[in-house]
Amino acid sequence: MALRLSVLATLPWLTACSSLFGGDSPARREPSPADQLPQAAPLDAENSRDLYLGIVDKLRQGGKSRAALAYLDDYDNRHPGDLRAQVLRADAFLDIQDYDRAEGIYRELVNGDQAAAAYDGLGRVAAGRGDWAKARAQFHEAVRRQPINVKYLNDLGFAEMRIASYDEALFTLRQASELAPENAQVRNNLILCLDVAGQGDAAKSMIARIADAKERRAVEQMIRTARGQIRAPTTAGTSPAAAPRRLAQASETQP
Repeated sequence: MALRLSVLATLPWLTACSSLFGGDSPARREPSPADQLPQAAPLDAENSRDLYLGIVDKLRQGGKSRAALAYLDDYDNRHPGDLRAQVLRADAFLDIQDYDRAEGIYRELVNGDQAAAAYDGLGRVAAGRGDWAKARAQFHEAVRRQPINVKYLNDLGFAEMRIASYDEALFTLRQASELAPENAQVRNNLILCLDVAGQGDAAKSMIARIADAKERRAVEQMIRTARGQIRAPTTAGTSPAAAPRRLAQASETQP
């Protein structure tokens, strides 16, 4: 089983399906992001553009990346040239493991305002292909541009762990944890890194501080599942891991 940066490879992702009814009943339609915009706010208002793109991103995070791509086509027709939409487009292609198209878009963005997101995306492409050394280099570029971005730090720390640079990984993940102490994903990666770095007592101590028993058991299972894979670092030329949909989303709170 491929190991995700979120170290939650066993969680199923939701998939979209449409149901058709017989007779005169109309087909169910997936709500458009435009349907969810405030009625008083025109779509060309900047805040409405932000809201539209945010809703598209939620479609991605809900496992509906192909639908997200369709809505991005609609958005581009209305507002061509928005680089934020291009980042989302590349993210959606990465979700469905279309590495070549995702990489092509990210590379077009590395010299502009979205450079940090582009380098993080290139890191996730490399990780999806199993080249963790290259992923680490790309994540480092993202962090260099945005040093307090917890998502990028989390990605970098995980990649450092995957190439067995445990001291660097622990520093990076602890830094991310101090910046976002309530972030469960960063916490879980730090616990895993402590475990594989030979600091099992410290990992167990962190697990013991998780108040929810169900969450605590889930983290313990994650450690058992991930331990062997992490201790055999993946580099270019080995079997590539499948690209996870939610690759180190620092905003996620589930274990």
